[in-house]
Amino acid sequence: METATQPYVNRKDRGPDVKVKLSITDITVAATAIQDALFEAVGEITPEIEQALDDLLSLGSESLDAGAWVVRKLTGEAETCKAEAGRYKARADALERNCEALKGRMLLAVDTAFSGKLKTERNTIWGQICGDVTKIELAPDADETSLDRIWQTDSALVRRSLELNKTEIKHRFEAGEPLPPTIAVEIVPGKRSLRIR
Repeated sequence: METATQPYVNRKDRGPDVKVKLSITDITVAATAIQDALFEAVGEITPEIEQALDDLLSLGSESLDAGAWVVRKLTGEAETCKAEAGRYKARADALERNCEALKGRMLLAVDTAFSGKLKTERNTIWGQICGDVTKIELAPDADETSLDRIWQTDSALVRRSLELNKTEIKHRFEAGEPLPPTIAVEIVPGKRSLRIR
C-alpha cells in the first residue's frame, strides 16, 4: 500500500549527512501524495503526514517550493470550500422560500376546494392554526435610554450583559494608568509566520 512518504527518499534511511537530489517530478509526486493524504484525513495533519512534510521540506530549496505549492493548493481549496458553503447556504435559503411559497398556495387550494382537508392514496393534507406566539419588544416610541430606566425600576424585566471594555483597558494600560487588580493584562508577542508570494 502506497503512503505519502513512499514517493521520495526518507533521509533517515540513509543517515543525516546524505544529501538526496530529487527531480521536480519526484517533488511534485511527493507533494501530491501529501495533498491526497490531507484530503483523506479531511484536512487534519496526522503524525504520518507531519513526518512526510518534514521529510520533504528537509530536502532543500526545491522541496520548499513544493511545500509552497501545497500551501497555495490548500489555501485555494479552503477558499473554494468557503465559496461553496456560501453558495449552498443561498441555495438552501431559496429552496426553503420556494417550499413555504408552495405550501401557502397548497393551503389556499385545500381551504377553498377541499374544506381544509384532502386525503389521497399517498398523503393527507390539511391546514391547521398554530399556537399563539408572544412577541415582546420595546414600544415604537421608546428611545435608547428606555432599557436603562426599566432596569432601574424593575431589574427582573431586563437582562444585562457585562463584559470588559478591552479598548478602554488597553488605552489605560498603555497610558500607565492603574487598573483594578481583578483585570489581568498580558502582552502576547507576535507569532512568526510564513509568507509566500
